[in-house]
Amino acid sequence: MTSKSTPTVVIDHCSKWYGNVIGINDVSLAIDGGVTGILGPNGAGKSTLFKLLMGRLKPSGGSVRLFGIDPWESTSPYRRVGYVSETEKLYDWMTGHDFVSTLARLHGMTREEASARAEHVLEFVGLSDVQHKEIGKYSKGMRQRIKIAHALVHDPDLIILDEPLHGCDPIARTSIMSVIRDLGAQGKTVLVSSHILDEIERITEQIVILHNGRLLALGNLHAIRDLLDKHPHRILIKTEKPRELASSFIIEDPVYGVRFSGEGALEILTNDLSAAHSILPRVIVNSGVKINSIENPDDNLESLLKYLVGGDN
Repeated sequence: MTSKSTPTVVIDHCSKWYGNVIGINDVSLAIDGGVTGILGPNGAGKSTLFKLLMGRLKPSGGSVRLFGIDPWESTSPYRRVGYVSETEKLYDWMTGHDFVSTLARLHGMTREEASARAEHVLEFVGLSDVQHKEIGKYSKGMRQRIKIAHALVHDPDLIILDEPLHGCDPIARTSIMSVIRDLGAQGKTVLVSSHILDEIERITEQIVILHNGRLLALGNLHAIRDLLDKHPHRILIKTEKPRELASSFIIEDPVYGVRFSGEGALEILTNDLSAAHSILPRVIVNSGVKINSIENPDDNLESLLKYLVGGDN
């Protein structure tokens, strides 16, 4: 039994090398409770980190501890862990209920306990209505949710989700995001990876950013964004009258400049993105100019990384 003060996950100066290729380089983290987003572009080390936590890879240096225990000395922590791999294959001939209840049996439950527990987690992830349908007939979003259900069937304290939203349609993504937020609200420790900033931002503000195998930033996403306000931000507005709209924006305090980027496109330059967005509706309405679209080309993971590494991405 571990102390309540012991974090669920402790990664201490952990590295993993594949020959001359660095997967993870000297990463140290302590994570406990709630949802933490693991952000990074493809190849940043997210999956390597998860495989180290799950004992699928052994650290080349440093250590990993789950609930205060080194899983290479004892596998007991994995009784309290639920894991969803990005590339896991499923038994397409089994029904959702059969698949999840079979996993429950492997955790030592009786047939009756396994069936009841399977029904509970399938309802939690929103698959009750298709639980007796073959998995091979599931959509991508349903397949992702059945994977989450199987990871939850033994009521784990730590849930690790590797790119759970990848390839899902907007409705499925919204459903899975809701499930993840609910798990965090229950006091579970949830690690969820993504290479899309907007996905993580809709799930949690607590983030870890990996870049080229290194820990680039951790903490509150909004606090990290606030640090970036010293850098210029752009708001791209598509309109048939960019010059007329530009004259309305240039006199506003949060705006320090405007420029035209192609036909029918106006870039608003600001050091305070939230303040600039707060004036957008008023300025646009008062201008009387029709707007086709509004985008934030700097408000994505690639731009965030560029700022954090000083422009060398």
